Amino acid sequence: MEEWLRSAPATLQSVRELRGRLAQGLALFQVPSQDQANWLLCFSELATNVVRYAEPPAHHLWLTLQQDESGLSLLLDDDGGPQPNLVATQLPDELQEGGYGLALVYRLFDEVSFSHQGNRNRVMLRARGCARQEPVVAVIDDDKVMRTLLTGYLHGQYRVESYADPLTALQALGRQPPALVLSDIEMEGIDGFGLRQQLMKDPKMRGVPFIFLTGHQDQWTQSRAGALGIDDFLTKPITKQALLLAVSRVLQRSVQLKSQWGDQLDQRMTSALRPLLPASRIHGYQLALQTRAAAVGGGDFLLVRERVLWLGDVMGHDAEAKFFAHAYAGYLRGLLTAQSEQCSPARLLTTLSTAVHSDPLLGATLLTTLCIELGEEGWVRWASAGHPAPWLIGTDGMHQLGVTGPLPGLRPDPHFETCEHRLLPGERLLFWTDGLLESRNAVERQQWEVQLQQICLSHEPNLDRLTQRIANWFDDRADSAPDDMTLLLIACPSP
Repeated sequence: MEEWLRSAPATLQSVRELRGRLAQGLALFQVPSQDQANWLLCFSELATNVVRYAEPPAHHLWLTLQQDESGLSLLLDDDGGPQPNLVATQLPDELQEGGYGLALVYRLFDEVSFSHQGNRNRVMLRARGCARQEPVVAVIDDDKVMRTLLTGYLHGQYRVESYADPLTALQALGRQPPALVLSDIEMEGIDGFGLRQQLMKDPKMRGVPFIFLTGHQDQWTQSRAGALGIDDFLTKPITKQALLLAVSRVLQRSVQLKSQWGDQLDQRMTSALRPLLPASRIHGYQLALQTRAAAVGGGDFLLVRERVLWLGDVMGHDAEAKFFAHAYAGYLRGLLTAQSEQCSPARLLTTLSTAVHSDPLLGATLLTTLCIELGEEGWVRWASAGHPAPWLIGTDGMHQLGVTGPLPGLRPDPHFETCEHRLLPGERLLFWTDGLLESRNAVERQQWEVQLQQICLSHEPNLDRLTQRIANWFDDRADSAPDDMTLLLIACPSP
Protein backbone atom coordinates (compact mmCIF):
# COMPACT_ATOMS: atom_id res chain seq x y z
CA MET A 1 0.00 0.00 0.00
CA GLU A 2 1.23 3.50 -0.89
CA GLU A 3 0.34 6.37 1.46
CA TRP A 4 0.56 10.16 1.40
CA LEU A 5 -0.15 12.19 4.57
CA ARG A 6 -0.53 15.87 5.45
CA SER A 7 -1.82 17.64 8.59
CA ALA A 8 -2.73 21.20 9.55
CA PRO A 9 -4.61 23.24 12.17
CA ALA A 10 -8.39 23.21 11.80
CA THR A 11 -8.85 26.63 10.19
CA LEU A 12 -10.40 27.80 6.93
CA GLN A 13 -6.97 29.02 5.80
CA SER A 14 -5.56 25.55 6.45
CA VAL A 15 -8.39 23.99 4.44
CA ARG A 16 -7.35 26.09 1.45
CA GLU A 17 -3.69 25.16 1.95
CA LEU A 18 -4.50 21.45 2.36
CA ARG A 19 -6.60 21.62 -0.78
CA GLY A 20 -3.54 22.79 -2.70
CA ARG A 21 -1.46 20.02 -1.16
CA LEU A 22 -4.17 17.49 -2.04
CA ALA A 23 -3.94 18.56 -5.69
CA GLN A 24 -0.22 17.74 -5.56
CA GLY A 25 -0.91 14.38 -3.93
CA LEU A 26 -3.53 13.45 -6.53
CA ALA A 27 -1.02 14.30 -9.26
CA LEU A 28 1.54 12.00 -7.60
CA PHE A 29 -0.99 9.18 -7.70
CA GLN A 30 -1.65 10.09 -11.36
CA VAL A 31 -5.37 10.69 -10.89
CA PRO A 32 -6.79 11.97 -14.21
CA SER A 33 -7.30 15.74 -14.20
CA GLN A 34 -11.03 15.36 -14.91
CA ASP A 35 -11.37 13.29 -11.69
CA GLN A 36 -9.17 15.51 -9.52
CA ALA A 37 -11.82 18.25 -9.42
CA ASN A 38 -14.28 15.85 -7.74
CA TRP A 39 -11.77 14.90 -5.03
CA LEU A 40 -10.87 18.55 -4.38
CA LEU A 41 -14.49 19.73 -4.31
CA CYS A 42 -15.61 17.03 -1.85
CA PHE A 43 -12.57 17.50 0.39
CA SER A 44 -13.30 21.24 0.58
CA GLU A 45 -16.93 20.55 1.47
CA LEU A 46 -16.10 18.02 4.21
CA ALA A 47 -13.13 19.90 5.71
CA THR A 48 -15.02 23.21 5.78
CA ASN A 49 -17.88 21.48 7.61
CA VAL A 50 -15.45 20.25 10.26
CA VAL A 51 -13.95 23.70 10.80
CA ARG A 52 -17.27 25.51 10.94
CA TYR A 53 -19.67 23.09 12.60
CA ALA A 54 -17.80 20.59 14.82
CA GLU A 55 -18.86 20.98 18.46
CA PRO A 56 -16.63 21.11 20.43
CA PRO A 57 -14.43 22.68 17.76
CA ALA A 58 -11.69 20.69 16.04
CA HIS A 59 -8.10 21.75 16.62
CA HIS A 60 -6.38 19.69 13.95
CA LEU A 61 -7.02 18.06 10.56
CA TRP A 62 -5.24 15.04 9.07
CA LEU A 63 -5.46 14.27 5.34
CA THR A 64 -4.33 10.92 3.95
CA LEU A 65 -4.34 9.38 0.48
CA GLN A 66 -4.04 5.59 0.34
CA GLN A 67 -3.43 3.47 -2.76
CA ASP A 68 -4.04 -0.28 -2.71
CA GLU A 69 -5.31 -2.97 -5.05
CA SER A 70 -8.90 -1.76 -4.71
CA GLY A 71 -8.11 1.81 -5.74
CA LEU A 72 -7.45 5.21 -4.21
CA SER A 73 -9.07 6.39 -0.99
CA LEU A 74 -9.05 9.69 0.89
CA LEU A 75 -9.14 9.81 4.69
CA LEU A 76 -9.98 13.05 6.51
CA ASP A 77 -9.51 12.91 10.30
CA ASP A 78 -10.26 15.59 12.89
CA ASP A 79 -10.19 15.83 16.68
CA GLY A 80 -13.42 17.80 17.10
CA GLY A 81 -16.84 16.72 18.25
CA PRO A 82 -18.99 14.48 16.03
CA GLN A 83 -21.04 16.24 13.38
CA PRO A 84 -24.78 15.50 13.28
CA ASN A 85 -26.62 14.10 10.25
CA LEU A 86 -23.57 12.79 8.42
CA VAL A 87 -25.68 10.33 6.46
CA ALA A 88 -26.42 9.80 2.80
CA THR A 89 -28.78 12.46 1.50
CA GLN A 90 -30.48 12.72 -1.85
CA LEU A 91 -30.17 15.71 -4.12
CA PRO A 92 -33.36 17.72 -3.60
CA ASP A 93 -35.66 18.54 -6.49
CA GLU A 94 -35.84 22.14 -5.36
CA LEU A 95 -33.26 24.47 -3.96
CA GLN A 96 -32.68 24.58 -0.24
CA GLU A 97 -30.50 27.15 1.45
CA GLY A 98 -27.37 25.00 1.44
CA GLY A 99 -27.33 21.30 2.14
CA TYR A 100 -26.13 20.07 -1.25
CA GLY A 101 -22.62 19.25 -0.08
CA LEU A 102 -23.10 15.77 1.38
CA ALA A 103 -25.50 14.83 -1.39
CA LEU A 104 -22.83 15.78 -3.89
CA VAL A 105 -20.20 13.72 -2.06
CA TYR A 106 -22.41 10.63 -2.15
CA ARG A 107 -23.17 11.23 -5.80
CA LEU A 108 -19.53 11.56 -6.88
CA PHE A 109 -18.03 8.67 -4.88
CA ASP A 110 -18.94 5.00 -4.84
CA GLU A 111 -17.99 4.54 -1.19
CA VAL A 112 -18.40 7.10 1.63
CA SER A 113 -18.13 6.21 5.30
CA PHE A 114 -17.98 8.08 8.61
CA SER A 115 -16.45 6.60 11.77
CA HIS A 116 -14.96 7.51 15.14
CA GLN A 117 -11.59 5.98 16.03
CA GLY A 118 -9.99 6.82 19.36
CA ASN A 119 -10.25 10.59 19.76
CA ARG A 120 -10.66 11.25 16.05
CA ASN A 121 -13.54 11.46 13.61
CA ARG A 122 -12.88 10.01 10.17
CA VAL A 123 -14.52 10.28 6.79
CA MET A 124 -13.35 7.98 4.00
CA LEU A 125 -13.96 8.47 0.27
CA ARG A 126 -13.22 5.83 -2.32
CA ALA A 127 -13.94 5.98 -6.03
CA ARG A 128 -13.65 2.55 -7.60
CA GLY A 129 -11.78 2.61 -10.84
CA CYS A 130 -9.60 5.54 -9.73
CA ALA A 131 -6.56 3.38 -9.08
CA ARG A 132 -3.36 4.76 -10.49
CA GLN A 133 -2.91 3.99 -14.15
CA GLU A 134 0.67 3.54 -15.28
CA PRO A 135 1.64 5.75 -18.23
CA VAL A 136 1.91 3.88 -21.52
CA VAL A 137 5.29 3.90 -23.28
CA ALA A 138 5.31 2.68 -26.87
CA VAL A 139 8.60 0.93 -27.72
CA ILE A 140 9.27 0.51 -31.46
CA ASP A 141 12.27 -1.57 -32.50
CA ASP A 142 12.60 -4.44 -35.00
CA ASP A 143 15.23 -6.12 -32.81
CA LYS A 144 13.44 -8.61 -30.54
CA VAL A 145 16.26 -8.70 -27.98
CA MET A 146 16.28 -4.90 -27.71
CA ARG A 147 12.46 -4.77 -27.32
CA THR A 148 12.61 -7.36 -24.56
CA LEU A 149 15.41 -5.52 -22.77
CA LEU A 150 13.66 -2.12 -22.95
CA THR A 151 10.38 -3.66 -21.78
CA GLY A 152 12.16 -5.18 -18.78
CA TYR A 153 13.79 -1.85 -17.91
CA LEU A 154 10.50 0.08 -18.07
CA HIS A 155 8.25 -2.53 -16.48
CA GLY A 156 7.10 -1.63 -12.96
CA GLN A 157 6.87 2.11 -13.56
CA TYR A 158 5.24 2.12 -16.99
CA ARG A 159 2.97 -0.03 -19.11
CA VAL A 160 4.91 -0.97 -22.21
CA GLU A 161 3.41 -1.61 -25.63
CA SER A 162 6.10 -2.90 -27.96
CA TYR A 163 6.06 -3.05 -31.77
CA ALA A 164 8.43 -4.80 -34.18
CA ASP A 165 6.84 -3.23 -37.27
CA PRO A 166 6.68 0.60 -37.54
CA LEU A 167 3.61 0.44 -39.83
CA THR A 168 1.72 -1.60 -37.25
CA ALA A 169 2.78 0.91 -34.60
CA LEU A 170 1.44 3.81 -36.72
CA GLN A 171 -2.00 2.22 -36.94
CA ALA A 172 -2.15 1.36 -33.23
CA LEU A 173 -0.86 4.70 -31.95
CA GLY A 174 -3.32 6.59 -34.15
CA ARG A 175 -6.18 4.78 -32.42
CA GLN A 176 -4.89 5.17 -28.85
CA PRO A 177 -2.00 7.61 -28.28
CA PRO A 178 0.51 6.60 -25.57
CA ALA A 179 2.14 8.86 -23.00
CA LEU A 180 5.52 8.61 -24.79
CA VAL A 181 7.11 7.00 -27.89
CA LEU A 182 10.56 5.41 -27.68
CA SER A 183 11.80 4.42 -31.15
CA ASP A 184 14.87 3.03 -32.88
CA ILE A 185 16.01 4.82 -36.06
CA GLU A 186 17.36 2.09 -38.34
CA MET A 187 14.50 -0.33 -39.04
CA GLU A 188 13.29 -2.27 -42.06
CA GLY A 189 10.56 -0.72 -44.16
CA ILE A 190 9.92 2.75 -42.72
CA ASP A 191 12.80 3.97 -40.57
CA GLY A 192 12.54 6.02 -37.37
CA PHE A 193 12.71 9.32 -39.23
CA GLY A 194 9.80 8.34 -41.47
CA LEU A 195 7.86 7.09 -38.46
CA ARG A 196 8.31 10.41 -36.67
CA GLN A 197 7.22 12.36 -39.76
CA GLN A 198 4.05 10.28 -40.11
CA LEU A 199 3.18 10.66 -36.42
CA MET A 200 3.55 14.43 -36.66
CA LYS A 201 0.78 14.48 -39.27
CA ASP A 202 -1.69 12.92 -36.81
CA PRO A 203 -3.33 15.67 -34.64
CA LYS A 204 -3.76 13.21 -31.76
CA MET A 205 -0.03 12.42 -31.74
CA ARG A 206 1.44 15.91 -32.13
CA GLY A 207 1.64 16.53 -28.39
CA VAL A 208 3.01 13.07 -27.49
CA PRO A 209 6.70 13.16 -26.38
CA PHE A 210 9.13 11.28 -28.65
CA ILE A 211 12.58 9.83 -27.90
CA PHE A 212 15.03 8.28 -30.36
CA LEU A 213 17.20 5.44 -29.01
CA THR A 214 19.86 4.42 -31.53
CA GLY A 215 23.36 3.09 -31.92
CA HIS A 216 24.25 5.91 -34.35
CA GLN A 217 26.15 8.79 -32.75
CA ASP A 218 27.25 10.72 -35.85
CA GLN A 219 26.47 14.43 -36.17
CA TRP A 220 24.30 13.98 -39.30
CA THR A 221 21.96 11.53 -37.56
CA GLN A 222 21.61 13.72 -34.48
CA SER A 223 21.00 16.86 -36.56
CA ARG A 224 18.30 15.19 -38.66
CA ALA A 225 16.63 13.82 -35.53
CA GLY A 226 16.70 17.23 -33.88
CA ALA A 227 15.06 18.81 -36.93
CA LEU A 228 12.04 16.56 -36.34
CA GLY A 229 11.27 18.18 -32.99
CA ILE A 230 12.02 15.19 -30.79
CA ASP A 231 12.26 15.47 -27.02
CA ASP A 232 15.46 13.47 -26.46
CA PHE A 233 18.17 11.50 -28.32
CA LEU A 234 19.66 8.51 -26.50
CA THR A 235 22.51 6.34 -27.72
CA LYS A 236 23.07 2.64 -27.15
CA PRO A 237 24.25 1.05 -25.00
CA ILE A 238 22.21 2.61 -22.21
CA THR A 239 21.76 1.62 -18.57
CA LYS A 240 18.40 1.04 -16.96
CA GLN A 241 18.88 4.03 -14.64
CA ALA A 242 19.76 6.37 -17.52
CA LEU A 243 16.73 5.23 -19.53
CA LEU A 244 14.32 5.65 -16.63
CA LEU A 245 15.71 9.11 -15.83
CA ALA A 246 15.33 10.20 -19.45
CA VAL A 247 11.75 8.92 -19.75
CA SER A 248 10.76 10.49 -16.43
CA ARG A 249 12.36 13.83 -17.37
CA VAL A 250 10.62 13.99 -20.76
CA LEU A 251 7.23 13.06 -19.30
CA GLN A 252 7.53 15.69 -16.55
CA ARG A 253 8.49 18.34 -19.08
CA SER A 254 5.48 17.39 -21.19
CA VAL A 255 3.17 17.76 -18.18
CA GLN A 256 4.64 21.18 -17.39
CA LEU A 257 4.18 22.41 -20.96
CA LYS A 258 0.59 21.19 -21.07
CA SER A 259 -0.07 22.83 -17.71
CA GLN A 260 1.30 26.15 -18.93
CA TRP A 261 -0.82 25.92 -22.07
CA GLY A 262 -3.82 25.01 -19.94
CA ASP A 263 -3.23 28.01 -17.68
CA GLN A 264 -3.24 30.34 -20.69
CA LEU A 265 -6.45 28.77 -21.96
CA ASP A 266 -7.91 28.95 -18.47
CA GLN A 267 -7.19 32.68 -18.27
CA ARG A 268 -8.87 33.29 -21.63
CA MET A 269 -11.89 31.25 -20.58
CA THR A 270 -12.05 33.08 -17.23
CA SER A 271 -12.09 36.39 -19.04
CA ALA A 272 -14.73 35.21 -21.51
CA LEU A 273 -17.05 33.91 -18.78
CA ARG A 274 -16.70 36.79 -16.32
CA PRO A 275 -20.23 38.14 -15.74
CA LEU A 276 -20.55 41.48 -17.51
CA LEU A 277 -23.32 43.87 -18.48
CA PRO A 278 -23.33 45.30 -22.00
CA ALA A 279 -24.54 48.64 -20.63
CA SER A 280 -25.78 50.26 -17.43
CA ARG A 281 -29.19 50.79 -19.07
CA ILE A 282 -31.12 48.17 -21.03
CA HIS A 283 -34.46 49.22 -22.52
CA GLY A 284 -34.59 52.02 -19.96
CA TYR A 285 -33.92 49.83 -16.92
CA GLN A 286 -31.00 50.77 -14.71
CA LEU A 287 -28.67 47.84 -13.93
CA ALA A 288 -25.58 47.36 -11.78
CA LEU A 289 -23.47 44.23 -11.34
CA GLN A 290 -20.77 42.94 -8.99
CA THR A 291 -19.13 39.52 -9.07
CA ARG A 292 -16.49 37.61 -7.13
CA ALA A 293 -14.82 34.28 -7.95
CA ALA A 294 -13.73 32.07 -5.05
CA ALA A 295 -10.95 30.47 -7.12
CA VAL A 296 -9.51 30.39 -10.61
CA GLY A 297 -12.51 28.40 -11.74
CA GLY A 298 -15.68 30.19 -10.94
CA GLY A 299 -19.06 28.78 -11.86
CA ASP A 300 -21.20 31.96 -12.08
CA PHE A 301 -22.20 33.42 -15.42
CA LEU A 302 -24.53 36.09 -16.83
CA LEU A 303 -25.87 36.26 -20.38
CA VAL A 304 -27.81 39.18 -21.82
CA ARG A 305 -29.75 39.17 -25.11
CA GLU A 306 -32.17 41.96 -25.81
CA ARG A 307 -34.62 41.92 -22.87
CA VAL A 308 -33.67 38.45 -21.55
CA LEU A 309 -31.00 37.83 -18.91
CA TRP A 310 -29.73 34.44 -17.71
CA LEU A 311 -28.06 34.33 -14.29
CA GLY A 312 -26.47 30.94 -13.61
CA ASP A 313 -24.47 29.26 -10.87
CA VAL A 314 -22.69 25.96 -11.63
CA MET A 315 -21.86 23.94 -8.52
CA GLY A 316 -18.14 24.00 -7.75
CA HIS A 317 -15.37 26.61 -7.72
CA ASP A 318 -12.61 25.28 -9.95
CA ALA A 319 -11.79 24.55 -13.58
CA GLU A 320 -14.52 21.90 -13.78
CA ALA A 321 -17.17 24.46 -12.78
CA LYS A 322 -15.73 26.87 -15.33
CA PHE A 323 -15.90 24.24 -18.06
CA PHE A 324 -19.55 23.50 -17.33
CA ALA A 325 -20.34 27.21 -17.06
CA HIS A 326 -18.83 27.58 -20.53
CA ALA A 327 -20.93 24.64 -21.82
CA TYR A 328 -24.14 26.03 -20.34
CA ALA A 329 -23.42 29.53 -21.60
CA GLY A 330 -22.93 28.19 -25.12
CA TYR A 331 -26.16 26.23 -24.98
CA LEU A 332 -28.15 29.16 -23.62
CA ARG A 333 -26.86 31.48 -26.33
CA GLY A 334 -28.14 29.03 -28.91
CA LEU A 335 -31.44 28.66 -27.06
CA LEU A 336 -32.03 32.41 -26.98
CA THR A 337 -31.23 32.65 -30.67
CA ALA A 338 -33.61 29.84 -31.60
CA GLN A 339 -36.53 30.78 -29.35
CA SER A 340 -39.08 33.46 -30.00
CA GLU A 341 -38.72 36.63 -27.96
CA GLN A 342 -42.30 36.06 -26.83
CA CYS A 343 -41.30 32.92 -24.89
CA SER A 344 -41.95 33.33 -21.19
CA PRO A 345 -39.12 32.75 -18.69
CA ALA A 346 -40.89 29.60 -17.48
CA ARG A 347 -41.06 28.19 -20.99
CA LEU A 348 -37.38 28.94 -21.61
CA LEU A 349 -36.48 27.15 -18.37
CA THR A 350 -38.57 24.15 -19.38
CA THR A 351 -36.65 23.91 -22.66
CA LEU A 352 -33.35 24.14 -20.78
CA SER A 353 -34.35 21.56 -18.17
CA THR A 354 -35.52 19.08 -20.80
CA ALA A 355 -32.19 19.42 -22.62
CA VAL A 356 -30.20 18.91 -19.41
CA HIS A 357 -32.25 15.82 -18.55
CA SER A 358 -31.38 14.17 -21.88
CA ASP A 359 -27.83 15.48 -22.36
CA PRO A 360 -25.13 13.50 -20.49
CA LEU A 361 -22.66 16.41 -20.68
CA LEU A 362 -24.94 19.10 -19.25
CA GLY A 363 -26.39 16.61 -16.78
CA ALA A 364 -22.97 15.79 -15.35
CA THR A 365 -23.10 18.73 -12.94
CA LEU A 366 -25.65 20.80 -11.03
CA LEU A 367 -26.86 24.22 -12.09
CA THR A 368 -29.16 26.78 -10.55
CA THR A 369 -30.36 29.53 -12.83
CA LEU A 370 -32.78 32.43 -13.23
CA CYS A 371 -34.29 33.55 -16.51
CA ILE A 372 -35.19 37.25 -16.28
CA GLU A 373 -37.24 39.30 -18.74
CA LEU A 374 -37.21 43.11 -18.70
CA GLY A 375 -40.77 43.83 -19.84
CA GLU A 376 -42.60 46.95 -20.87
CA GLU A 377 -43.74 49.62 -18.38
CA GLY A 378 -41.54 48.38 -15.55
CA TRP A 379 -42.80 44.77 -15.51
CA VAL A 380 -39.94 42.43 -14.60
CA ARG A 381 -40.69 38.73 -15.05
CA TRP A 382 -38.53 35.81 -14.00
CA ALA A 383 -38.53 32.07 -13.42
CA SER A 384 -36.21 30.14 -11.14
CA ALA A 385 -34.65 26.70 -11.54
CA GLY A 386 -33.32 25.94 -8.08
CA HIS A 387 -32.08 29.51 -7.74
CA PRO A 388 -32.58 31.85 -4.75
CA ALA A 389 -35.58 34.15 -5.08
CA PRO A 390 -34.78 37.85 -5.64
CA TRP A 391 -35.11 40.51 -2.96
CA LEU A 392 -37.44 43.45 -3.51
CA ILE A 393 -35.96 46.59 -1.98
CA GLY A 394 -38.66 49.19 -1.38
CA THR A 395 -39.26 52.29 0.65
CA ASP A 396 -41.07 50.25 3.32
CA GLY A 397 -38.55 47.42 3.69
CA MET A 398 -37.02 44.45 1.93
CA HIS A 399 -38.43 40.97 1.30
CA GLN A 400 -38.06 38.05 -1.11
CA LEU A 401 -40.45 37.54 -4.02
CA GLY A 402 -41.59 34.59 -6.08
CA VAL A 403 -41.17 30.83 -5.97
CA THR A 404 -38.37 28.45 -6.82
CA GLY A 405 -38.72 25.62 -9.34
CA PRO A 406 -36.77 22.35 -9.59
CA LEU A 407 -33.12 22.13 -10.53
CA PRO A 408 -32.63 21.79 -14.29
CA GLY A 409 -32.62 18.23 -15.52
CA LEU A 410 -33.79 16.48 -12.35
CA ARG A 411 -37.27 15.83 -13.66
CA PRO A 412 -38.39 14.63 -17.10
CA ASP A 413 -41.51 16.84 -16.88
CA PRO A 414 -40.48 19.96 -14.93
CA HIS A 415 -42.89 22.72 -14.01
CA PHE A 416 -41.71 26.30 -13.71
CA GLU A 417 -43.72 29.37 -12.82
CA THR A 418 -43.18 32.84 -14.22
CA CYS A 419 -43.15 35.41 -11.42
CA GLU A 420 -43.56 39.12 -12.06
CA HIS A 421 -43.39 42.47 -10.33
CA ARG A 422 -43.90 45.97 -11.63
CA LEU A 423 -41.06 48.13 -10.39
CA LEU A 424 -42.17 51.48 -9.01
CA PRO A 425 -39.96 54.55 -8.59
CA GLY A 426 -37.58 53.99 -5.68
CA GLU A 427 -37.84 50.18 -5.86
CA ARG A 428 -35.01 47.81 -6.80
CA LEU A 429 -34.82 44.08 -7.44
CA LEU A 430 -31.74 42.27 -6.19
CA PHE A 431 -30.94 39.05 -8.09
CA TRP A 432 -28.05 37.04 -6.64
CA THR A 433 -26.23 33.72 -6.53
CA ASP A 434 -26.27 31.87 -3.24
CA GLY A 435 -22.59 32.55 -2.48
CA LEU A 436 -23.73 35.97 -1.26
CA LEU A 437 -25.31 34.44 1.87
CA GLU A 438 -23.74 30.98 1.86
CA SER A 439 -23.85 29.47 5.36
CA ARG A 440 -25.26 26.34 6.95
CA ASN A 441 -25.38 28.01 10.32
CA ALA A 442 -28.90 29.40 10.64
CA VAL A 443 -27.91 32.03 13.17
CA GLU A 444 -24.97 33.22 11.08
CA ARG A 445 -27.09 33.37 7.93
CA GLN A 446 -29.78 35.36 9.72
CA GLN A 447 -27.16 37.83 10.92
CA TRP A 448 -25.91 38.22 7.35
CA GLU A 449 -29.41 38.81 6.04
CA VAL A 450 -29.91 41.56 8.61
CA GLN A 451 -26.60 43.17 7.61
CA LEU A 452 -27.51 42.92 3.93
CA GLN A 453 -30.87 44.57 4.54
CA GLN A 454 -29.21 47.39 6.44
CA ILE A 455 -26.96 48.09 3.47
CA CYS A 456 -29.75 47.82 0.90
CA LEU A 457 -32.08 50.10 2.91
CA SER A 458 -29.44 52.78 3.45
CA HIS A 459 -31.13 55.07 0.90
CA GLU A 460 -28.11 55.01 -1.40
CA PRO A 461 -29.46 56.63 -4.60
CA ASN A 462 -26.67 55.42 -6.90
CA LEU A 463 -27.08 51.82 -8.08
CA ASP A 464 -23.37 51.28 -8.80
CA ARG A 465 -22.32 52.56 -5.38
CA LEU A 466 -24.89 50.33 -3.70
CA THR A 467 -23.66 47.18 -5.46
CA GLN A 468 -20.09 48.16 -4.58
CA ARG A 469 -21.03 48.54 -0.90
CA ILE A 470 -22.60 45.07 -0.91
CA ALA A 471 -19.52 43.63 -2.61
CA ASN A 472 -17.24 45.30 -0.05
CA TRP A 473 -19.31 43.78 2.74
CA PHE A 474 -18.94 40.37 1.06
CA ASP A 475 -15.17 40.88 0.74
CA ASP A 476 -14.88 41.72 4.46
CA ARG A 477 -16.05 38.21 5.33
CA ALA A 478 -14.19 36.43 2.53
CA ASP A 479 -12.86 33.74 4.90
CA SER A 480 -16.45 32.81 5.71
CA ALA A 481 -17.61 32.94 2.08
CA PRO A 482 -15.89 30.18 0.08
CA ASP A 483 -18.35 30.30 -2.85
CA ASP A 484 -18.53 32.43 -5.97
CA MET A 485 -20.86 35.43 -5.76
CA THR A 486 -22.72 37.51 -8.33
CA LEU A 487 -25.31 40.18 -7.58
CA LEU A 488 -27.44 42.14 -10.04
CA LEU A 489 -29.51 45.19 -9.09
CA ILE A 490 -32.33 46.37 -11.36
CA ALA A 491 -34.20 49.64 -10.95
CA CYS A 492 -37.33 50.77 -12.79
CA PRO A 493 -36.98 52.46 -16.16
CA SER A 494 -36.84 56.20 -16.38
CA PRO A 495 -40.14 57.87 -17.24
